Amino acid sequence: MSTLKEKTAKGLGWGFVENLLGAGFTAVVSIILARILSPEEFGLVGMITIFIVLGTNLMDSGFTNALIRKEEVTDKDLSTVFYTNLAIGLAIYAILYFTAPLIASFLEEGILVELLRVLGLSVVILSFGQVQRVIFIRKIDFRTQAIISMAASVVSGVCSIWMALEGCGVWSLVAQQLSKQATVALLLWVFSTWKPSFIFSVKSFREMFAFGSKLLACSIISVIWNEIYSFVIGKLYSPVSVGYFSRAEKFKSMVTINIGQVVQRVGYPVMSTIQNDPERQVRVYRKIARLTILITSTLVMGLLGCADAMIEVLIGAKWLPAGDYLRILGLSGIFIPLLLGSVNVFNANGKSEITLKLEIIKTLLAVIPVTLGIIYNIEMLLWGMVGITVASYLIHAGYVSREIPYSIWMQVKDIMPYLVISGVMGLAVNYIGSLLEAPALVVLIVQIATGFAITVFSYELVYKSEEYRDVRNEALKMLHIKK
Repeated sequence: MSTLKEKTAKGLGWGFVENLLGAGFTAVVSIILARILSPEEFGLVGMITIFIVLGTNLMDSGFTNALIRKEEVTDKDLSTVFYTNLAIGLAIYAILYFTAPLIASFLEEGILVELLRVLGLSVVILSFGQVQRVIFIRKIDFRTQAIISMAASVVSGVCSIWMALEGCGVWSLVAQQLSKQATVALLLWVFSTWKPSFIFSVKSFREMFAFGSKLLACSIISVIWNEIYSFVIGKLYSPVSVGYFSRAEKFKSMVTINIGQVVQRVGYPVMSTIQNDPERQVRVYRKIARLTILITSTLVMGLLGCADAMIEVLIGAKWLPAGDYLRILGLSGIFIPLLLGSVNVFNANGKSEITLKLEIIKTLLAVIPVTLGIIYNIEMLLWGMVGITVASYLIHAGYVSREIPYSIWMQVKDIMPYLVISGVMGLAVNYIGSLLEAPALVVLIVQIATGFAITVFSYELVYKSEEYRDVRNEALKMLHIKK
């Protein structure tokens, strides 16, 4: 029987494998597509993303989190959630279909009607696999999910690149999303032994909705907070500006959102199993938070330091304006995995109302950068995003300290050494790049080598972090190198 520590370690390991391989392959595909397609075509999809993501969250309605947290889950519970998700998914698609002309008219882009009607099918497709995914999460089985994710990334990547080369333009991006979601749903059914029964329990529905409804509200508010900026930029400026913004956001998310999702998916079931032991929760949460900030801050600051060379090498000089956006956006991204991880404390302890309150506060704060964008320019909007993300982290830390014995000061103190080391590394990498007059590929290689050397030197000789040793030892083990 595996211990909780072993399950957590294995879950984190396979979670990162899923994101590194699946998301990594998707990133490669995205880079290829960016070389073929224009910023405007990416911008068109970015303008309607908020409606698709909102629809997805409404479809789920918080039921999956309720199933994960529930100590004993019956077939009646699973079937009830399955049919509920499917019914809501169909209803949401109908709403998206009939409101598409109004949305396209507001954004003054006629092509958005058909784009929204086709891409909206993703809400229905996703509803078919939600329950099967929950079953794997409850088992902390991220190995199977990693295999499924990688297979779906390959299928969708091949499909979208072929369509882009055939001149399908923006529709290749739509095909990428739909084919990936369809493959995931299909494989979840293939790998899962559970199939829905013809059962629907009103009692089960009410019980899970009582908990999940608060998380549903949280999800909706979170989506608005995350996606409103693309919508506002699209309305105030142009699809090209949205394209640059979405490309910068994509590079940032390759690190921040992927790590945050791993932390959230693995941390939630683990924290739920020890929900009645605050001292143990502190140890687990603190360990995960320190590991999270080590990886996130190092990768993000390295990314920002070599932004221009990386963009020119990967997706071409036509995307260089996205580098200016990335250097600002990335600073806010450092704190996103910490925000995602902190809500595990509240949700695991059945305090979803705290998560809802925090999402409301965070969304209200979003008025500040939007206002700056309206009055001034996109750059001011981005700096506003950085400011409210830092403020949100401190607010989250305050609520965490009320729930478990882990003060704000201790939380900040735990992450500060990592922020300092990664900050110094990022500045050095950027400075090296400004000195070199060479092809972008050469500059990028030198910058990556510099960042790696500074990071290893800092953690080996200056700040000897336990989390760094864990990461280093695991890396050496994977490479079959004895320390």
